[in-house]
Amino acid sequence: MPTMLTPQDTNLTFYVNVYYDLDLLQICLEQLRNVYRHARLILRSDGDSNPEIATVAQKYGAECHYDKHLMGLESGGEIVDKMLQLFLVAPTPYLFKIDPDTQIAHRFNTLPQQECVFGTLQRQGELFSIQGGCIGFTLDAARKFYTSGFFRDPALKECPPPWVITEPLAHRPVQLGLTSIDWTVGWACRKLNVPLVDWPEIMSEWQVVPDNDDLRYAVTHPHKQTPPNPDAIRCALRYWANVVSMTGHTGELFQEHNDLHSS
Repeated sequence: MPTMLTPQDTNLTFYVNVYYDLDLLQICLEQLRNVYRHARLILRSDGDSNPEIATVAQKYGAECHYDKHLMGLESGGEIVDKMLQLFLVAPTPYLFKIDPDTQIAHRFNTLPQQECVFGTLQRQGELFSIQGGCIGFTLDAARKFYTSGFFRDPALKECPPPWVITEPLAHRPVQLGLTSIDWTVGWACRKLNVPLVDWPEIMSEWQVVPDNDDLRYAVTHPHKQTPPNPDAIRCALRYWANVVSMTGHTGELFQEHNDLHSS
């Protein structure tokens, strides 16, 4: 089990890439500020020039950075590198990359203290990553990534990039011409030996809205304003009873944790 810390507002930085999703962003930030009033908050416009982004940033006490669109494969890992650069100007013990359709339900009870990337563990073949709706970084991990220059590697701009080790992973870069933050970070963790930790207080899925009526999760994703996709497949490994996470948790241990928090 990893050592843990009960975090304060000033221990946390939240980071959001904004791309034509201002309505979702305002819902997200309203919830975030109800829970973490004094946490550092960074908004980065990923090629969206809407001046209202700056207005929203001011309303919610956020830093605002207008920038070019970096989600295209031609930018490789630059979208992650830029996040780390902005974070490390005034770092806190934890960085959370969240999406505009992420919901902050309540405060974290604990967070890991050892160097790691944490959130909802997912897997493609032999590659693990943290689902991109909420990716947590400890400060040590963020510094290791940035100082290594890993996300500035030109190989991440190749088609396909090196993290494409299964056919499903090829869809975004090859068919859509887009990079993937979560799989690029997962590849970096694999190459730089940074542990991935499946954190029970975060449930971030892909197109599947998590059930959080009992508030067992501090953070959930996604919460788009469109009907959920009935054909979506769960990506979170903790739903599989036979999967052991990088922390050594089994499915049974996750259930015990959830039972404690829902009682």
